[in-house]
Amino acid sequence: MIFITKRSYGRLVTHNKMQQILIHIIPIYFAFYAFLSTCYRTRWHWSIKAVMCLTLLVSSQYAALSRAFYYGFDGLIPHTALVIFAWLFTVELFLVGFCLLKDIFLAVRFFKTKTPYVNRTRISIYTLTLALTVATFANYTALKQPPVTEQTIWIKNLPPAFDGYRIAQLSDIHTSALLGHDRNEKIVTRTNALAPDLIVITGDLVDGSLAARQNDLLPFAQFHARDGVIAIEGNHEHYVAHDDWRHFFPTLGLRWLENEHVFIEKAGQRLAIVGITDPMAKRYDRQEPSLGKALKGIPSEVPVILLSHQVKRAPEFAQWPIALQLSGHTHGGQIFGLHWLAQSLNNGFVKGLYKVEDMQLYINRGTSLWFGFPIRLGIDPEITLITLKRTLQ
Repeated sequence: MIFITKRSYGRLVTHNKMQQILIHIIPIYFAFYAFLSTCYRTRWHWSIKAVMCLTLLVSSQYAALSRAFYYGFDGLIPHTALVIFAWLFTVELFLVGFCLLKDIFLAVRFFKTKTPYVNRTRISIYTLTLALTVATFANYTALKQPPVTEQTIWIKNLPPAFDGYRIAQLSDIHTSALLGHDRNEKIVTRTNALAPDLIVITGDLVDGSLAARQNDLLPFAQFHARDGVIAIEGNHEHYVAHDDWRHFFPTLGLRWLENEHVFIEKAGQRLAIVGITDPMAKRYDRQEPSLGKALKGIPSEVPVILLSHQVKRAPEFAQWPIALQLSGHTHGGQIFGLHWLAQSLNNGFVKGLYKVEDMQLYINRGTSLWFGFPIRLGIDPEITLITLKRTLQ
């Protein structure tokens, strides 16, 4: 158990009462609900019930503790313990959901038959077993190494020299104590094995301070691509040590674009890679995204690939001379079914390839995910290998 002083705690959370309710009190109510629904009326020994209640209460505070991770408190928890904590949190979330379905079923049954279901111990075991099974799979999928997704994208009037050009896209790596140095090493190795011409990272590389997470980012210096590595910020880069990170990433060999572009030249022909900042910059009085500024100086005959972490403004960006937009941010929705909610919150976009007027849009499902919600079910992470192909239409 990690104890945080009152003074330290004040640094980690705001005094917004609604925020406190959301991250502390409400999860406790859900924990008690899961306990009452699963254990309270069973024949289990009181000690089992006590352990179950305590475990649910502790697990319910994972989201609250994850706020402290931004300030390096994650370093106080061994990695194995952190993985177990994340797993328990995942189990609790699914247990609450399955308990709700169980209670609705029993209520309907009682309404129809007028007889209560007497073997509550058995149904509680079934419910708990189901939650453990599904949560374990969802947690494993969230933390496993991302598979490679290959995608061919046809670009109108792509210069012949770039026909077959290969871009490895990574997004939402979210480096943290939960998903740290060892995972990043494997991501780098897997990406390099694809032998891409260019590597792009479309935001949310890290969660936390430079002092806490710097070592975890060092594997990025081992990326290899003929035309280098280009990266942009996401919304998470703004939460902690923004200026530190924007100066640190170039030391790893990452070309950091902020409302600017770079030309890739091959056999005397050019391709423009444009990177813009994240809309979260407005909240912190930083440089807001400006596509006009980023595109300035690009000849009309040069195809443009836009790197934008968020996807909501894709219809607006499609009004500009952009051939392809590469984005992330949505994590693909993470859970099948809930991905429709993520899609509705992102202007109808969530994962994969879209046609937006004359512009194509590809959304990476996330190479990793935010440690505060370590769940994937039916939607895998990905490293995307994009092959550009030339078309005249």
